[in-house]
Amino acid sequence: MGILIWSLGLIIGIIFAIIIIKMFNKDGKAITKYDERQKVVRGEAYKYGFFSILITCGILMVLNTQEGILNVLGDTLFFIPIIIGVIVQVTYSIFKDGYVGLNTNMKRFIIFMTLIGLLNLGLGILWIVKGEILVNGVLQSGALNLMCAFMFAIIAIELIIKSIIDKKEV
Repeated sequence: MGILIWSLGLIIGIIFAIIIIKMFNKDGKAITKYDERQKVVRGEAYKYGFFSILITCGILMVLNTQEGILNVLGDTLFFIPIIIGVIVQVTYSIFKDGYVGLNTNMKRFIIFMTLIGLLNLGLGILWIVKGEILVNGVLQSGALNLMCAFMFAIIAIELIIKSIIDKKEV
């Protein structure tokens, strides 16, 4: 039964992602268009994101072997390098003009990133209010929402800054 629910959630997530992408693209198509230069920048950004994941994993492995330095539940600990890798990849892409597609509606995209960040912040605050973010001194899964809120806030702020920079250049 668990695999059925997981599969259904995955299918719904994919459908939802296609609808969201169509909503952000000015031409209403599900595929975001990038020029050749943007594709090169995105490849470099993925490389830097990957290396930041490796470095973060190495640091966390060293810290985790030291008694009492890291008190983090496993899934939260494994998610930290992913968040850092995504932030590195997105930051590089945004400021090198490779993140936003040629047919992307920037205002809608920024609003969506902000809303997703606020939703995750709200869920993280609920974990804190329930007193379940830290259990016996160990950071729990609820911290994932706070990490995601932080990540989406960074992305939204960077997109706003990049929009302002681009408007001044024009």
